[in-house]
Amino acid sequence: MKIVQVIDRLEVGGAERVLVDLTNLLHESQYDVSVICLLQEGQLDAQLASEISITYIRRKQKFNPIYLYKLYKELQKYDVIHIHLRQVLRYVSLLFYSTQLHKKSVVIFHDHFGRIAENKSINGSIRSAIKKCSAYIGVSEALTSWARERKLNEKVYKLPNIIRKKETGVNYDQKDYNSVKVISVGNFRPQKNYEYLLNVIKSSPDHYHYTIYGQPVDNGYFEKIKTQIKSFKIEHKVTIITNCKDVTIELHKYDIGIHTAKSETGPLVAIEYLSENLPFVAYNTGEVADKVKLEFTEFIQNNFEVNNWLKQMDVLLKSKEELETRIELFYNQNFSEDAYLKSCISIYEELLNSTKN
Repeated sequence: MKIVQVIDRLEVGGAERVLVDLTNLLHESQYDVSVICLLQEGQLDAQLASEISITYIRRKQKFNPIYLYKLYKELQKYDVIHIHLRQVLRYVSLLFYSTQLHKKSVVIFHDHFGRIAENKSINGSIRSAIKKCSAYIGVSEALTSWARERKLNEKVYKLPNIIRKKETGVNYDQKDYNSVKVISVGNFRPQKNYEYLLNVIKSSPDHYHYTIYGQPVDNGYFEKIKTQIKSFKIEHKVTIITNCKDVTIELHKYDIGIHTAKSETGPLVAIEYLSENLPFVAYNTGEVADKVKLEFTEFIQNNFEVNNWLKQMDVLLKSKEELETRIELFYNQNFSEDAYLKSCISIYEELLNSTKN
């Protein structure tokens, strides 16, 4: 079984992180797996195992047949073509009509769309492309239910995200116990609701310091947030880091996490916090939040009342040691790498077997 994971570019983002982790897991389990990027090199390339082949199509014009032909020459080498993100599927699906690629290989679409709760519409070309795929994978129940309701594909699977634990080799004695260090993770786009986070920062005690890790994918929004920080006069209480390639190795530096997004399918960052036994406060949105609140109701907020968030952060900080033990057990039970890999391989094998019958 030859497998290829397909994406536009491995920049820092949730879908990209999932691809890197899944590809490395497959490689470590001795599966023949490669990566194709439609564009050029990205920041997460180096986090793939060095033995994993990456092919760059280096596409410049979407409808130039030279790039489509180059892509087809690569894709036809594989038994399983695992496509991530809707814009990538839209492009690859051009080959469905010209080459019948979807009838020659198992083609899987992996949907990471994060705003399904507020945007259930679907472009006609994407709908047609999903129907031609061998299967649809959603990262949440919201996505898989949506796909089934709209009969987008006969085979719909859920593959919830995981985050791989990192060994940080940390000396915890280096922490500053006179301040509370809060981390927020998420690229700068409106759905992350950073305006609300700034209200929380503004009302926080003086010994709280916040660090936001995120890339300015929406530059206008990024500039708006920076302007608001200045107008609130909270520059001394917040740091923005835009060039971090792997936030999981930074999490040990912080006392508590926060996530203020209004709409998420994950959120993936919640799993990142859990992987480092870090308590957090987050808004009640997404599948991970649904799972977390069954065990940690104190982590999930049902409103955007600043005082409620600050009070809850104080409660969590006071019980941090006890929480860390519970979080580790919860993470191991619910976000196992082995279970994730087995689920993915079973999808591949089922689809391959169905093409032989």
